[in-house]
Amino acid sequence: MISPLLHDDPHTVGPFRILARLGGGGMGTVYLGRSAAGRTVAVKTLHTRLAGDTTLRTRFRLETDAARVMGAVHGAAVVDADPQAPTPWLATEYVLGPPLDTAVEAGGPLPEPAVRALGAALAAGLEQLHRSEVVHRDLKPSNILVTAQGPRIIDFGIARAFGDEHLTNVGSAVGTPAFMSPEQAAGLEHAAAGDVFALAGVLIFAATGTGPFGGGAPTDLLYRVRFGEPDLGRVPESLRELLARCLAKDPAHRPSTGELHGALGGAAAAPGDRGGFAVLLPDAVLREIARRSDEVWREPPPRLAPPVPTEAPRADAAPAAGVSRRRLLAVAGGALLGGGVLGGAGWALFSGPSDNGGGGTKKDAVDRPKPPSALWSAGLWCPESGGEVMPVGRNLAMRAGIVLCGINAESGQSTWQANIADVWRSATDGTRLYALRDYQEDAAALAVCEVSQTDGQLGKPLAELAAFTGKEQYNQLLCVAGGTAYLVARAASGGRWYLVAADLGTGKERWRSPVDAPQSKGFPAALYGGVVGSRVVLCAYPASDTKFLRLSAYDKGSGKQAWAVSETFAGAPPTRLVADEHNLYLAADTLTARRLSDGGLEWLFGNGRDGEGSGGDQRRYGAPTLQDGVVYSVREDQGLLAVDALSGTLNWQEQGLSGRKSKRDVAPAVGKRYAYCVDDKGVRAVDLKSRKAVWTYASEPVVLTADAQGGRLYVRQEKRTLALPLA
Repeated sequence: MISPLLHDDPHTVGPFRILARLGGGGMGTVYLGRSAAGRTVAVKTLHTRLAGDTTLRTRFRLETDAARVMGAVHGAAVVDADPQAPTPWLATEYVLGPPLDTAVEAGGPLPEPAVRALGAALAAGLEQLHRSEVVHRDLKPSNILVTAQGPRIIDFGIARAFGDEHLTNVGSAVGTPAFMSPEQAAGLEHAAAGDVFALAGVLIFAATGTGPFGGGAPTDLLYRVRFGEPDLGRVPESLRELLARCLAKDPAHRPSTGELHGALGGAAAAPGDRGGFAVLLPDAVLREIARRSDEVWREPPPRLAPPVPTEAPRADAAPAAGVSRRRLLAVAGGALLGGGVLGGAGWALFSGPSDNGGGGTKKDAVDRPKPPSALWSAGLWCPESGGEVMPVGRNLAMRAGIVLCGINAESGQSTWQANIADVWRSATDGTRLYALRDYQEDAAALAVCEVSQTDGQLGKPLAELAAFTGKEQYNQLLCVAGGTAYLVARAASGGRWYLVAADLGTGKERWRSPVDAPQSKGFPAALYGGVVGSRVVLCAYPASDTKFLRLSAYDKGSGKQAWAVSETFAGAPPTRLVADEHNLYLAADTLTARRLSDGGLEWLFGNGRDGEGSGGDQRRYGAPTLQDGVVYSVREDQGLLAVDALSGTLNWQEQGLSGRKSKRDVAPAVGKRYAYCVDDKGVRAVDLKSRKAVWTYASEPVVLTADAQGGRLYVRQEKRTLALPLA
């Protein structure tokens, strides 16, 4: 419900103007907000007095990640967030619909068809969440919003990853007693089956108006949840057996979310069936949806003056009882469609200058260039690896936390998101984006699909390879080039691993060649690879406890292995292929070039220069970048150097640098006028003519990507992504 702001509530949070209060509790407050462009959002903030608690900050960040995973179909789409702000905040679309407990209070228990549709949709939403190995842990009627299209799951404040015990004390019960699972009530691990238990309780509430274990003191409820039997007497008979299974004390005896979805008649609540859910709702619930749709556009109530709050303005009356049901359905449906304007589907990321704007550096001399202002800045979290920006046509794709999303290159606004968590399961040819079908889906065959640039959904398979198992997590899509997808995949029979070429035109396998099986948990057999000229090149770690790379090359036409060598390597593993038609380039204790023709060492740079090597603990030479026949790399703390790619001789080294600590795991980016590298002060622009640093943009980049065609330098920090002009 919309209520007036208190005298000490903020006027703005992030880029949003705060209009009214939507709710609050012991941890934080939820506000109604609006952007400068007129987008209406719900803004959740952590109480300022709690902002210094590291554990609560971490929970707030995890809540943001979980909300992004849930997305706009089953939850409230994340618009923007800053969990690291002095007062952490999260902005989501404003969902037009009451909480389930309010809906039941307004219209009484829902009819059986509505309960079934509600349950099927909620089961589908939980299944999506669980596929990302996250559990909600606090599913209850007040955390489910009822809209004309279907229910939305919100409030992931105590959600966490499977098996993560860092945020919960052993033996403590965290959640809402009336809807806890027995294992959660006992302070034990609450996994996906625990969410199924809670969902059953929600459906019993929707069907009867009370929870499965009644009410009373929390201690009494916890006891009944653990040892008592649920009250199913008023539940429709056709649902009793199914819900009783969901409420089994032993998690192993409960159905999965997929089973539950099917048993409830999942087709009745299919996403996109606009209005299909609304026709099942009582008139009183439709009136409440319509009232909220009207209320959000009215003038917000005035802020309360200190020190004594005044009475909140009376809420507007609900639609008259004489309004026809057809009219109610139309208004409620319009409220849903209006949500696309109010809240939108997907993230809206707001342009603006960087938080620091490079202001952390000393004032440049009058005749020296100053750091540029950001073209846009977006709250896109960069993962620890695989955070490179990928051009896809005229726009971009990049990973934001644990999802892949499309970004408008001009504005920085997100246009779609896809639940493709693993870096190695997607690739682009520069025009289109491709991904492997989810390994948890029922289909057994390995399939390569195109990712829609409209909504992030996977299309029909372009290649479906029955000889390879689609249920293997570490199948890898290396790259797509010339209409062919190159994969590392496990055979459906025998369990052997192969490098596979699949024709995306015919959908058929072209060839296969044996490769090593995965050796390190969390990584596929090939850490990275790609097509260079007539070769397909792989780079892999053959075992998790070694400090060398296994390099191999295969004929692009036949798949026959051309060569394989091993090379010692220190520091973080490389994540991208740096090669031209002649050589493959690597940087660690030295810079090396290996011939693509036979894998032989073409040249080695840096051995014995200015003293001994690093001893193998970390790289002396930073991750390389190849541009116009020159290999760029930072060397220890002595700045940027440029080496001729054909001969391995030094072209030049940065001059006048002192007191900077280079970040050698971030590869440089190169424009026409400047080369950009990263140190402990930020992004340093080195003039390619004078070979001296001319400005520093204060930031902490994880990845730099130069887009010469678009004229932008993409700076991916842990918590934000910036676009700077590329010079």
